[in-house]
Amino acid sequence: MDDLMNEMKQKAAGDSELYLKVGQVEKALQLLSKLDSMILTREKSCDAYNSLLKLYAEAGKKEEVHRVWDLYEKNMKILNKGYIAVMRSLMRFGDTEGVEKIFEEWESEDLSYDFRVPDVLIRSYCRNVLLWKAKALMDKGMSKGGVPWVTTWCHLADGYIHDDRVAEAVEALKKAISICPPKYKPSRETLVTCVKYWEKQGNVDNAEDFVRTLKTGHMFSAVFCDKLLHFIKEEKTLQTWVTTTGLTDSCKFRSDQPQL
Repeated sequence: MDDLMNEMKQKAAGDSELYLKVGQVEKALQLLSKLDSMILTREKSCDAYNSLLKLYAEAGKKEEVHRVWDLYEKNMKILNKGYIAVMRSLMRFGDTEGVEKIFEEWESEDLSYDFRVPDVLIRSYCRNVLLWKAKALMDKGMSKGGVPWVTTWCHLADGYIHDDRVAEAVEALKKAISICPPKYKPSRETLVTCVKYWEKQGNVDNAEDFVRTLKTGHMFSAVFCDKLLHFIKEEKTLQTWVTTTGLTDSCKFRSDQPQL
């Protein structure tokens, strides 16, 4: 009986997610209502609550996210994954203030310091160029023994790029790459901006080594990395030509420059 119930719940959750992906929100909500009833009346499972939070957020039902969270707090001992689930769900609505309140609750619980929790806020701060808040939160987490995730450094790099602080973005991206798991991909925009920064600084060797690291780590396709390397080699050739001919950087514009 338990196996049958679990199978029904998994199917309902999977079908709900599928309907949401194709934009059939009403059908998804009908299934979610049934799933909600099965989970909240018969099961005490953190994963079940986390799934409901995620699915209601994807359906655009903020009031349901709050309702499920209230029941979650009432019925369960909430661990890090629960806080991550509700914070990510609320962030879908741009509710940074609400996420900050949940974060304060998490801090008061004195759970193990999982950087994925503040990472939700750090991403929001960086997207809104509130870099001082993002950096302060990172520093606070590290002071408590937390270790930033690769995503945390990538968020910071993205924020620096949008604030035209490319040198700092380069350093953040280097830290991300040093701990990057296989096949994780920083944003292409940040990557390309960093490579162009090195080129402008006249340090194309660093850019070349950097892209080779990306290729070795399989972060981007070989085609994309080869395209970047080709661009960098062209810059190196051009720099040599400028140096030997004595021409200025005003010659550097090329209409055939590859689009990255």
